[in-house]
Amino acid sequence: MEHGLLEVSNVIIGEFLILLLIGVISWLAANKFNKPYTIFLVIIGLLIGLMNIDFLDKIADLFTKSETFSLIVLSLFLPSLLGEASMRFEYKEIKKYKNEILSLALLGTFITFVLVAVALIYICKLPVVVSFTIASLMCATDPISVMGMFKIYNVKKSIAASLEGESLFNDGIAVVFFKISTVFLLSYINMGLSGIGAGILLFFKVVLIGAVMGLILGFLASYMISFVDNYPLETMVSFLLFYGSYLLSEHFHGSGVIAVVIGGIVFGNYGKKIGMSAVTEDYIASFWDIVSFVGNTILFLLIGLVVYRLDVFSNWKVSLITILIVLIARTIAVNISLLNIKTFTNNEKFLINWGGLKGALSIALALTLPADFPYRENILLIVYTNVVFSLLIQGLSIPRVIMYIKHKEKVRQ
Repeated sequence: MEHGLLEVSNVIIGEFLILLLIGVISWLAANKFNKPYTIFLVIIGLLIGLMNIDFLDKIADLFTKSETFSLIVLSLFLPSLLGEASMRFEYKEIKKYKNEILSLALLGTFITFVLVAVALIYICKLPVVVSFTIASLMCATDPISVMGMFKIYNVKKSIAASLEGESLFNDGIAVVFFKISTVFLLSYINMGLSGIGAGILLFFKVVLIGAVMGLILGFLASYMISFVDNYPLETMVSFLLFYGSYLLSEHFHGSGVIAVVIGGIVFGNYGKKIGMSAVTEDYIASFWDIVSFVGNTILFLLIGLVVYRLDVFSNWKVSLITILIVLIARTIAVNISLLNIKTFTNNEKFLINWGGLKGALSIALALTLPADFPYRENILLIVYTNVVFSLLIQGLSIPRVIMYIKHKEKVRQ
């Protein structure tokens, strides 16, 4: 019995090591061609997904047939991906561009969510719950790939900070929308107006619990590292903060994602100020860079393995229509949310719009849908095609968009 269990675990570990090897190859290729490695992960994930490889088939089985396994992966990868990003984001940037960030993250996310859901209901004739679930997955942005290009092409700080800040906060909002859409929406619809009120109250309750939990644990972790100068120990404190804030917030029915983001911002700013040496700061950043790389690699490749089981060609019309719907909804949302913001020109607003890529969060959430969830295969396929389009078409065209906008702004001046 024990021998059999050990053999199975060794096989699974070996298969995950193969996925990491593929991730390293993707990174090397990306480095060679000076492109974001997530773009190469998408390409390779698509290729291996289309190939019928027996040993990779077992990994796909775990995710298509085991909701529990998918939830474990979600709780393993999400805190690390969000914690790493939030820890790097400087509070002074949030303070300076708070109006831009909050407008995009709150109003922009809500408008995108509603527009995508309504369009899917009336254009694609999808059920209400399915439409709102897809909309929640499509309103999260992940501009990690874009940030590197912004630095290379010296894009204005206001644009980069607003886009990155939007991503951090709207991830938490998107997860709350996802939970409401997949668990509570049907009962709210049946309750009528009182159900809408209950849904709004639930939203604020989940967000508030997550924010408070993140603040408390973020400050606590910051004080803990102020008493020592030991980078392995301080790295462990950051590990406990990200995973502890996520799990505790979820336990108390709050948003684990918002808790991680708030806690990471506090730790990366206040904690750095009162308790981190330069050596510790570099070590922690390097550690979470590696963890983030592992998380992105496995998530992007896993979706490729799952998607090849789906009937891609029979659903290509819905996927294509969804891409157009998401692009139009994002455009409307950005322009409305920034209507009273005078920081950006119309060309710069287009760059913010085009730079709102889809990424790991959408994939991770889609994989957690139960096997019997309505239209699950369609949802996975729609998420995958939108992420592929986002990274390959939008991501690869960002340099040209930046150069075009810089030229237009120079001529205008």
